[in-house]
Amino acid sequence: MLGRIEEAILLVLTGAKGEATTAEIYEALSEKLKKVSFGAIYTTLDRMKEKKLVTRRKGEPLAHRGGKARYYYKITSSGRAAVIESQKIAAGWNFPIPETATPAR
Repeated sequence: MLGRIEEAILLVLTGAKGEATTAEIYEALSEKLKKVSFGAIYTTLDRMKEKKLVTRRKGEPLAHRGGKARYYYKITSSGRAAVIESQKIAAGWNFPIPETATPAR
């Protein structure tokens, strides 16, 4: 089962055009979630990489960042399956509440 931030990140990556940087993920999440930090995103991405839900590749060094390269994240087929399963579980909670008592008169 996915956590809230894991599911949100995977949904962002699903909608991304192939890959997304941490900054792009942060921007997309900050619009939807009230409190999200870069630290939480980095930690979650590392955990999801270990679970093989996402892949990470290092881009080329950029001159305007002091030679530091960006990391690009991409959802894997396992990640897509996890999102689908999570969505199915969430949808299963939307069931009508049965009437259990007789109405008061």
